[in-house]
Amino acid sequence: MAQVTLLCGPAGAGKTTIARELEAAGAVVLSFDREAWARGVRDGRPSRELVEAVDADLHERMRDAVAAGRPVVVDASMAARWVRDEWRARCDAVGASHELVVVRAERARLHDRVEARTPGPDAVRLEHDALDAYLDGFEWPGDDEPHALVET
Repeated sequence: MAQVTLLCGPAGAGKTTIARELEAAGAVVLSFDREAWARGVRDGRPSRELVEAVDADLHERMRDAVAAGRPVVVDASMAARWVRDEWRARCDAVGASHELVVVRAERARLHDRVEARTPGPDAVRLEHDALDAYLDGFEWPGDDEPHALVET
């Protein structure tokens, strides 16, 4: 049975670092940021239509990788419970086991990391206020959502 690792956390927390480690071990990385960048989004603010298109493409790639018996890591913020629920249901539908890994860091550290980034496919830069608004609206998994926690 293929394993799908669902990464959850805000910009700058370290999700992509974990995804790269899993990729080096053979996992297929499905990165929302990489896909958005490839489609021309440079400001971290994709349209709703683009979000839906990228999501559908990542879902299809996950199905293909699982069918081929490959481990998968989904590198996305998964900032809302309904998004995490949807990805878990997708994994269940294709017979993949799944693990939610929550990646956290202190707010000041997130700001430092995001500000220090060179924009690129794996490194979206957000303005200070935009990052704060994003963090304030983040719906962290509760005790009713089994998950592993990684503090960075």
